[in-house]
Amino acid sequence: MITKNIEEELCRLEDFSEELEDLIEKNAPPKLHELLNHYMDEKKMSKTDVVHALNLDRNYTYKILNGTRTPTRNCIIQMSLLFGLDVEKTNFLLRLAEKSPLYVRNTVDAKVFYAIKHNMTYLEAIDFIWSGAVS
Repeated sequence: MITKNIEEELCRLEDFSEELEDLIEKNAPPKLHELLNHYMDEKKMSKTDVVHALNLDRNYTYKILNGTRTPTRNCIIQMSLLFGLDVEKTNFLLRLAEKSPLYVRNTVDAKVFYAIKHNMTYLEAIDFIWSGAVS
């Protein structure tokens, strides 16, 4: 069930029943690490591929991918760029990690938005966003 339908159901009902609680529980959002692993599988990437591409510590990356560590906001953005996600999916990952969504009045976030919308490769995007290069 999509969020909009749950919102409509909440507005329609006069009592917050156990049935509604069950409905919400059954439609809970995925866990961050599960979604990251899903995107990794979609791209046919191994954990080792992700470690090397992101240039992160292997243990840190493995903990993120098994759900025992929450990644930093920048790490989520880097993973999103690596997996080629759009802005909506990137913001969803950020919300799952309880991080703020992209905000285009912030220079780094504006660059991330630009990189995604202009289909930059992962390496082009990283260079553009964090090295200050303008293409």
